[in-house]
Amino acid sequence: MPPNSTVVVQLNIELPRNPDTLARLSDLLHSVAELPGVAVRQPALPDLPLPRQSTSDERLRILPHARTVLRQGLPIPLTRLEFDLLLYLTERPRRVLPRRTLMADVWGIDEPMNSRTVDVHIRRLRDKLGPDEPRITTVRGIGYRFDGAHDVIIELAPEWMVV
Repeated sequence: MPPNSTVVVQLNIELPRNPDTLARLSDLLHSVAELPGVAVRQPALPDLPLPRQSTSDERLRILPHARTVLRQGLPIPLTRLEFDLLLYLTERPRRVLPRRTLMADVWGIDEPMNSRTVDVHIRRLRDKLGPDEPRITTVRGIGYRFDGAHDVIIELAPEWMVV
């Protein structure tokens, strides 16, 4: 192959929706993008319409396909783990989820016995969502329970995005 030619690689990968797998794939893609002479382009996607929301609708909107959380149409900036934790809790309303389960399923690791990692992330999530936003209840000595199912809408991906 001549030295000035390029190869365009397009890749479709079907992965399980697992935060650890997605984080590893992201790290891998960033590593590839850092190789000398590599240009990474994202295909142009049609503009996503903002969800229709009346001013009287105060519910939190979670758009998993866009990894976005909206309050009254405005995005709430969350870290990757805060988003994953909120989505995990909201998909399991009224279930008491032990810290160890959250660490295993959201972080993908076993929780050290005295770790406060989950507690710190819950506190930060509560701070960002606000005091009246979806209720994440502490179940003392066990873990957390999401009690705000009626305050949250988890929106499905638009049909054109579904494979």
